[in-house]
Amino acid sequence: MKNDSNKTMGLGYFNLARGLGMVLILLGHSMNLYLPPEGYRNPGLGTGTVIGGGIMAAFFMISGFGFYKRSPKKCFSIQKKLFLYPYIFVAGVVLLTKAGLAVLEKRSFLKHGGELVLTYLFGLNAEGGGKFFGIPIESVSIFWFILALFGGWLLYNGILQLHSQKIQNCCIVGCVILSYILTLISKVWPYCFPMALLAVGYLAAGEFVKKHNLLERKISLKWWILIIGSTVVSAIFGDVNIVACQWRLGLADVWGTFCAGFLILRLYALFMNKERTGKIIGVLEEIGFNSISVVCIHAYEKIIFPWYRVAGLFPAQPWIGVGLCFLGRCIVIYLIYKMFFYVKGKINRKKKQKITLT
Repeated sequence: MKNDSNKTMGLGYFNLARGLGMVLILLGHSMNLYLPPEGYRNPGLGTGTVIGGGIMAAFFMISGFGFYKRSPKKCFSIQKKLFLYPYIFVAGVVLLTKAGLAVLEKRSFLKHGGELVLTYLFGLNAEGGGKFFGIPIESVSIFWFILALFGGWLLYNGILQLHSQKIQNCCIVGCVILSYILTLISKVWPYCFPMALLAVGYLAAGEFVKKHNLLERKISLKWWILIIGSTVVSAIFGDVNIVACQWRLGLADVWGTFCAGFLILRLYALFMNKERTGKIIGVLEEIGFNSISVVCIHAYEKIIFPWYRVAGLFPAQPWIGVGLCFLGRCIVIYLIYKMFFYVKGKINRKKKQKITLT
């Protein structure tokens, strides 16, 4: 049964897509344990990176489907609750856990966690480690997505306050180009600023796709050639790592993620032409509905749990190592998710009881 086309305009329609995307991200991060270091990949191996960049682009575009222009003050108030507060909370929990582990294992917190203090304070994206004004730092890891979405929403909402459509379009394109230029100047930026600029383009693309119903309407052959061709070229010759500010083909790779993201959403819309039910579908939709919570928990376990030891146990059996790491991550995220909301429910019930007694 074909879904109502109006339903595609709602975020609920994309719960399954976000759920599938989160599963692929967990699988991809598990596979990274066996992949060569950044900068040592050969041409032709960029397919996975471009697809990964396309998945992240699709996530931002989905957010663009739910975009609604508000006053700058109202927009900031909403976004800080959705993204900034969870970031601060999980960053604090990571630092407390690192400090606790340092005490238990009788080691220096400054050498085993201290680098994350400045990292989280300024939202730095130093993939593989580095220094910021001579002080050791690390990467905010997957939190780059949260910070980019937070900054992207504020910037895009600010751009839409302008009255001229032409000026708005110029500002959006300018943000994407500036994002790439900044990556040429430095690979590390406070609060993942280049990614926030790039997110402006993804959000605008998502809203554009929604307004023009591009997930269902027919598209001319020349556009399909451009979109598919750009994705293929980037997949064969490019290499994308958004958080590491790595774009082997420059703006061609940036454009490739836009095209890959659109293709992913278009394929998803084709898949959703028929009603999808079942336990697995239900689980994936629940993951998608709680995707921000899953991202936050993944950011925690990715730093705290030593998954690299799994790869060390199976150096010559990558599929076993990847499978065990992926399964372990799923179990850990599920247990933390259940425990967090159980405790949160207990606290909320106590608060209600106190209010009732008063």
